[in-house]
Amino acid sequence: MAPTTSLVMNGWYIGAWSDEVGRTLMQRWIVGRPVCFYRLQDGTVTALEDRCPHRRFPLSLGRLDGDVIECNYHGYRIDGGGVCVGVAEQPDTPRASVHRFPLVERDGIVWIWPGDADRADPGLLPDTSWLSDPEWTHVHGVVPLKARHVLLVENLLDLTHETFLHPSTIGNAAVAATPIDVTSEGDRVSFTRHMIAIEAPPFYEKSMGLTSPIDRWQDGDFYAPGVFQLNIRLAPTGTEEPEGFHMKVIYGMTPATETETHDFFALGRDYRVDDEELSRFQLDQQLAVMKEDVDALEAQEVMVATETVRAPESSIRSDVAGLRGRRLLEKMAAREAAPGTASAGRPRRPSATAAGAGT
Repeated sequence: MAPTTSLVMNGWYIGAWSDEVGRTLMQRWIVGRPVCFYRLQDGTVTALEDRCPHRRFPLSLGRLDGDVIECNYHGYRIDGGGVCVGVAEQPDTPRASVHRFPLVERDGIVWIWPGDADRADPGLLPDTSWLSDPEWTHVHGVVPLKARHVLLVENLLDLTHETFLHPSTIGNAAVAATPIDVTSEGDRVSFTRHMIAIEAPPFYEKSMGLTSPIDRWQDGDFYAPGVFQLNIRLAPTGTEEPEGFHMKVIYGMTPATETETHDFFALGRDYRVDDEELSRFQLDQQLAVMKEDVDALEAQEVMVATETVRAPESSIRSDVAGLRGRRLLEKMAAREAAPGTASAGRPRRPSATAAGAGT
């Protein structure tokens, strides 16, 4: 069965990196909804449905006056909670509002919950404390992907593709040749792949000075619907745990629409934390690897979107984690679409709603 285009609304997604959001109005589409991000004067982030309640003009094209957005079409004034507090140059103050999205800002990430605000539990967020740990350093960014987000989920849950897509950086034959162990619990799919006495891929030779043979561990966790974290350990073969080099990668796989995705990333390390040249090298390498993934996934998206006659899909043992991730998303989307649920019957690009919960 080919991947579905269903989107999951009830879940935490990365909406932005903290350093992206300031006193300038910023639009970003999140799960089919236009969102206007900005910081209030006290420094907190707010995120409103980016449609003026008057005639649906984008609020992000308006003017920020203190904490109030003045719509640049007819002058509606919307405060940081999404409530209309007046209309410029007119005596009227209509009873109108737009949805305010639940947010949590933590460890340099602005998390957003695009679905039912009453279900937005911060306790469901994954641990990202390493992003603010002084013993670690990291590089981060966001890359646009013109492909549905489930394809990226499967890409990250099946790292055997590194052998074939990334042979000049992080991949080699050992990745595809080493089986993975997969477990599932609730809305999480996890895998481990421990490669012992293998050849060092080019990226690790250059950034760590490692020479073959090495031990390379990949321990991944997918937190549905849109977060993947990978823990990496690399060490000369025979080195006792926990010694060695340690890296972490987080991907925020945030759907923009049904066929476009924001690919947020951060790559961290616990060695040479003050080496800015190494950070620049790792950022360049990370972006090069991601471009190879983007090119592949966008080509795959064309094939998936244009397949009118569904041929049987072939899978092998290394697909187990990816298939579990796909089915988990399908299950979550079906649960939301069921009659009587808060998200059932939602429009793909919904109009403004009543104000919701904030940070």
